Amino acid sequence: MKKNKLIFILFFIMTLNINAEENILNRFFFGDFIKTGHVLIENSAVACISLTGIGALTIALMNNDLMIKNYFIQSRSEFADKTFDIFNITGDGIVVLAANSFLFLLGEKEKKTAEKVIEAVAIAGATSYILKIVTGRQRPSDTDERYAFSPFSFKDSFPSGHTTVAFAWASVIAENYGIWYITYPVAALCGIARIYKNMHWASDVFIGSIIGIFFGKLVSSDENSDIYMSAKTEIDASILLVNVRY
Repeated sequence: MKKNKLIFILFFIMTLNINAEENILNRFFFGDFIKTGHVLIENSAVACISLTGIGALTIALMNNDLMIKNYFIQSRSEFADKTFDIFNITGDGIVVLAANSFLFLLGEKEKKTAEKVIEAVAIAGATSYILKIVTGRQRPSDTDERYAFSPFSFKDSFPSGHTTVAFAWASVIAENYGIWYITYPVAALCGIARIYKNMHWASDVFIGSIIGIFFGKLVSSDENSDIYMSAKTEIDASILLVNVRY
């Protein structure tokens, strides 16, 4: 099923690429990854701090993954089942691209936004899929061992692909229409749905959201502008704030 989804997404991108003003495949395979590299290299110090923080939070979540899993198992109900079934769909790549295609029937801004959604979902999804293969983490439905990693075994729990897709499109829509207070909660509920359905650990969902947000914002940034990262320390609160400006 996952292979069929990948084939569908690639076919969708190639079909769109024929009529697009700019070569989307070229942006995806070259422009976006190069742009990502520039952001990380030009802001290497802040990037290292950010990645360290993300890593620390991921480890903290992994330590509590089993507890979170058991909490959701014990909290199941018929109403929650139906609710999370709905939000689970918002991270399905085929459903997202099908819904996104209607934007091409509207104005120029909507068409540009639709292209960015496809681009964000594709590059974020590809990144997520590569990490899945490399890490080979077992799903919580298969084991209670939260540290069950078998690299290149094609176990595919880490990170959550549905969450990656959900936050990718949510970030693009939020950046273009300013309705983050709608799109991000929907994406978050998709992530929670993956935990509730015992398809992913909480740490899988966390990393999936980071990947989706990063690439969603990356493709939404103005192509003629640079991306800046800055950091400052709040002494009173004893915390480090990292800001990414597009």
